Amino acid sequence: MAGMSTVGKKLIRSKSGLRIVPLSDSDRSPFELREPEWVPDKESPTCMDCKEKFDFLKRRHHCRRCGRVCCSNCCDNKLALPRMCFLDPVRLCDSCAKATSKENDFYEKDLKSLITGAILCLENDIEYETVLAQCRLSPDHRHLIVAGGDNHTPLAIPMHRVASSQITSKQNESDIHTLTLQYCLAGEEEESLQVSVPNDAPVSANHFVSALQRAIFMMQEARAVIGTGE
Repeated sequence: MAGMSTVGKKLIRSKSGLRIVPLSDSDRSPFELREPEWVPDKESPTCMDCKEKFDFLKRRHHCRRCGRVCCSNCCDNKLALPRMCFLDPVRLCDSCAKATSKENDFYEKDLKSLITGAILCLENDIEYETVLAQCRLSPDHRHLIVAGGDNHTPLAIPMHRVASSQITSKQNESDIHTLTLQYCLAGEEEESLQVSVPNDAPVSANHFVSALQRAIFMMQEARAVIGTGE
């Protein structure tokens, strides 16, 4: 599965298919979603999308992402679903297939860029200076690592501790990106971190900042559904 960490996980077979699941919530990627409860067949006499009545010919199918009951016409998509740790493509309804396709682009492309990392400008509000920093996502996806120069201790920000983020571009300077995020470590006050793409940086640096913004959005979506895993 592209971009999926297997550290601290086990192989299981659920009613929806073969999955690699975390041994505990502390091993879970902040982007992952739990498998949903299936809507019971008896509660769905009709397709939950097209509203056609089920009968001997029109059979029920459950979407593996949302758990709703749909007919074969409305639930005929089979896609990889790394956000729920499935090993093989699974059946999805049309709306879930659209969302999953976008997310799979993140797993196949953006995660590689984030784990590889990029050299960015780190704004230091305390010393009023800008230093170059190596920024990357940890292999288990749980921390944003920011390592500056020799005099700067590497900073590891838990992804689930990021409260908000904002990305801006300087339109007249080759769309140079700046990302500002607010985070709060355990027992501490909220802090702000700002990183920007250096003027002579490769295109991959801009991609890293954009990918990080998408990662934060996906993390916040997962956190709203199943919590932080702490």
